[in-house]
Amino acid sequence: MMRASTSWLGLCMAGALAWLQPGAATAQPMLYEQRLPDGFAFVRFANTLPGPVSVKPDFDDALTLRDDGAARVTDYRVAEDVANRPVRLSVTEGGRSTELRVTIEGGGYNTILLQRQGDAVQAVVVKDQTDYNQVRARLSFYNAVPGCAEGSLALAPSGQSVFSKVEPSSMTARSINPASARVTAGCGGRQAAALDLGRLEAGGQYSVWLVAPAGELTSFLVRDRIAAR
Repeated sequence: MMRASTSWLGLCMAGALAWLQPGAATAQPMLYEQRLPDGFAFVRFANTLPGPVSVKPDFDDALTLRDDGAARVTDYRVAEDVANRPVRLSVTEGGRSTELRVTIEGGGYNTILLQRQGDAVQAVVVKDQTDYNQVRARLSFYNAVPGCAEGSLALAPSGQSVFSKVEPSSMTARSINPASARVTAGCGGRQAAALDLGRLEAGGQYSVWLVAPAGELTSFLVRDRIAAR
């Protein structure tokens, strides 16, 4: 069972956004400025594989990640004593288990992508950007398609760019003004179907994910949170 000091178990993620326009800065301290205890990190997992997957990290109980939309991505969890050491993961997909090792930096937010490279399952650690603003929304974009270069996110139907040239297995983020929007994600000259984000709230944190578990691009929206304990 993962352990964490009481002061950190009650944390909830603050957000910051701005729909493609600059906004007033806030004087409030941001969550990422509050220091985690040495060796701690926020960690979540994302399933980009074709089917459901179970992952058992050496710092926590086993987690099941489904294969439909936002259920592919877990909430962040506070992980103790993981910084800068080999972290062992046992990943089970389709009845086949794989033992993997990753290295996680302490003191910040990390997403571990579970991906397929050829016939093998691999785990890729993405260091998440954390720059919050209480009066705006925060939107991140993950190009979680291995080998698919120049990931992009644009407003639909105008085509106005939100993010561009996002490398495979990486992310980017920005603050945006709270608003409703539809977007189109793509990479490698291909595009997924348009995605309705609904209304993004001030102080909320959201991420758009581009995946291709069966070879066809698809995208979905996640409300980024820290898991309740």
